[in-house]
Amino acid sequence: MVRRIGNFGVVDTPHGLMSFSIGAWNSGFPGSTYHFSQPPSWYEEKKNIAGFDIIPMGANNDMPDELREMLDEFYSGEGILGKIQGLQWGEGPRLYREEYTEEGDIVRKWVQDKEVMKWLKSWDYENELLRCHTDLVHGFGFFFKVLMTRGHRIGLQPRIDSLKHVQVNRARLEYPGEGKDYPERVIVGNYQRPSIDGFVAYPLFNKMRPLDYPVSMGYQNIYSFCKSFYSTPRFYGAYSWIKLASGIAPLLSAYNVNASAISYHIESPAEYWQAAEDKLKENCRIKGIEYTDKMLEDFKTETFKEFSSAMTGTENVGKFMHTISEYSNLKNDFHGWKVQPIDKKIKEYIDAQIAIANKADSASTSGFGLHPSLSNIMVDGKMASGSEMLYALKTYIATETAIPEMVLFAPFNAIIEANYPDRDLKLGFYRKIVMKEDEVTPSKRVVNQQ
Repeated sequence: MVRRIGNFGVVDTPHGLMSFSIGAWNSGFPGSTYHFSQPPSWYEEKKNIAGFDIIPMGANNDMPDELREMLDEFYSGEGILGKIQGLQWGEGPRLYREEYTEEGDIVRKWVQDKEVMKWLKSWDYENELLRCHTDLVHGFGFFFKVLMTRGHRIGLQPRIDSLKHVQVNRARLEYPGEGKDYPERVIVGNYQRPSIDGFVAYPLFNKMRPLDYPVSMGYQNIYSFCKSFYSTPRFYGAYSWIKLASGIAPLLSAYNVNASAISYHIESPAEYWQAAEDKLKENCRIKGIEYTDKMLEDFKTETFKEFSSAMTGTENVGKFMHTISEYSNLKNDFHGWKVQPIDKKIKEYIDAQIAIANKADSASTSGFGLHPSLSNIMVDGKMASGSEMLYALKTYIATETAIPEMVLFAPFNAIIEANYPDRDLKLGFYRKIVMKEDEVTPSKRVVNQQ
């Protein structure tokens, strides 16, 4: 098979690829240039979609989808975020009441309340909490919908029926009206295929007055520095590194399939093809037919095939190729067919790509904010020791869980307080204290748990 672009071509043979250039004084591929640009600030912008002025999420209002695609391509992205979510989740959500010890410390007293738990389980609170937590871990924010029971319509005591997670790519905050600092509504619809019939506006949930509306929506987030409405994830700053890390595997795969298979580069002089063109024209004149440029192109293709076949055929094993060079007064140099074995420097190339991949892994992991020992990432080919992992785990729980937990449970605890104002109950994550093995009773150590 021959593939040609102008005077450059590649021939696929049973023994590998060969590249040709015609009349080439300089051989090789043109250089490639990569352009990285930072999108303009979108934090204070507004965009009209389906008749609503919304605050876009990202420069093109597609940041959630962009992050999803980036994480789909990055081999360890979802794994790292899964670790973060698991570390924050611990043993799962439980009801508790805050109490003060005699020493003045605040502790959580975990309690069981059958009535509250029955209501929470009636709307599958754990699943809704998990979905909200997933969005919070990925994008530092989540949307939710709060629904009231219908009893208040006939004079019964107003109560919250349930809280439902809403996918972040389907909801946007409405742009604040004139003289207002913060949105008052959430607009929900299909932002990839907007249509005016598919968008619904909901009043913004107020956790200080959770019973104001039959149905309301809220956006809960970890505030990002100098960004008024939405948050951006920590790893967004490592976007270029993550894209680089994601591109190395396809690059090496393509190299193995294509570039690494090219074993020879053949250069042919322009004079050879000029003489061939003159001969073709003379033959056409003798035969009385019209000459076309396609005749020369077909001749080039056939010549490539014949030349490559002469070099790679099994009957030619052990033989050699002879070419003739002639002196050109015009070029003041010898010219003729040249067969050049390509020094692919595979080891150097692979080593360079691995070095880039290691740097990209390190930068990407730092962007996610998780210690490599907790991410199952090897640094310089070494896994962390058990004591290092234990120290990193305790440090993470002590420093990286309080704020996400506060943000995640705020709307859940607001509706618990609205329905059970006298119980003084909250939801929070329960975590067991992790100890070293030498601090554990021998009979209870992992090695003896068979």
